[in-house]
Amino acid sequence: MLSQYQVKIESLLKLPFDELLLLSLAETDNIIAELMTMREISCVRDECSLSTEAFNFVLSVIEDRKYYLLIDEDWKCCGAYMVESGASLCASFDFDEATSDEIRLISTDLSTQISIDFSETCGEKVFECCVKTYQQF
Repeated sequence: MLSQYQVKIESLLKLPFDELLLLSLAETDNIIAELMTMREISCVRDECSLSTEAFNFVLSVIEDRKYYLLIDEDWKCCGAYMVESGASLCASFDFDEATSDEIRLISTDLSTQISIDFSETCGEKVFECCVKTYQQF
């Protein structure tokens, strides 16, 4: 499973996989647990029919800071991956080819969560994008 996760990460970031940026499962679980204690203060949703539109939406809100990357359910077995500030997502990432249906980015300060959720029904592709912002209670 880790090798498939590596391929997805490399395809999405267009960078070689760096094992030092892969968080342990315990570290990843702590991030999710801490995020769940935060209060959601805003949620902006957008639905796109093209992956490039979805990535343009996401790239328009990504700031120059570090993020935790979680892809599909793979992160539950492999851990989150640290995306360095200044890194960019590949707008031509192919969800079908990568056998992927969800990308999530959580800012390291836990103030922002960005997601793209891909689905296809009767040949119609839908990319549901969501940007949530949080603050501590």
